[in-house]
Amino acid sequence: MSAEVETPSTGRTEIVHKNITAKDGSRLNCQFYSRIGACRHGEKCSRNHIKPTSSNVIILPNMYQNPKLNKNDTHVDERQIQKTFDHFYEDVFIKLASLGQVVDIAVCENENNHLNGNVYVSYHSREEASKAAQALNQEWYNGKPIHCDLSPVDKFDDATCRAYEDSNCSRGDICNFMHLRHPSQQLEESLQNSQKKSIILKRLAKESNRPSAAANATTSTSAAPVSVGDTNAVRETSTIQDISNLFA
Repeated sequence: MSAEVETPSTGRTEIVHKNITAKDGSRLNCQFYSRIGACRHGEKCSRNHIKPTSSNVIILPNMYQNPKLNKNDTHVDERQIQKTFDHFYEDVFIKLASLGQVVDIAVCENENNHLNGNVYVSYHSREEASKAAQALNQEWYNGKPIHCDLSPVDKFDDATCRAYEDSNCSRGDICNFMHLRHPSQQLEESLQNSQKKSIILKRLAKESNRPSAAANATTSTSAAPVSVGDTNAVRETSTIQDISNLFA
């Protein structure tokens, strides 16, 4: 049986001959779902979609509202789209960073149902990703409940359409690889630097609050003074949690 295999480097679809079932008669796993975390066939796919029980990547399907798909707006201004996206990215990053250390975020602007608006988040650890997924499923964004799952995506680079990155993907809404919208470089650097600073301050605050050996040996009950590091840590924590009111 023939099957379509799309290559992200060219954006073209190649036809190869592959069996849908294994030698023992069982269904094979869907390579698109395993690589991209989404499949255009959805639950009707003839192959298995194996959802991970542990992953450092989470997916928030259809969270980003792509202005390009607004049929009521016939004039699409690229500068305004980027400005709107930067606001969205900043909102989401701050919220996600309050739940764990964010390594990378990928936001899709594909013009198809299974990839459109998908937000993929890579966390520093599987534990952080799992806790974040649980917390986000209790949240709302822009008046809608958030749906979040662990994703099988391992590397964003392998799931990205390189032709789209070069502005020459010819497949449009039938492309099955990520068409990414990137934040402004200055914004991304600012958010990452703020996260790094927050992590350092929290670590310093934790160490300053740890009882020393000398303190354990004494019977003094006097309260320890609040250090400058503690004050900064509290201020930074407040800042990172001061998210947009779009989140409930």
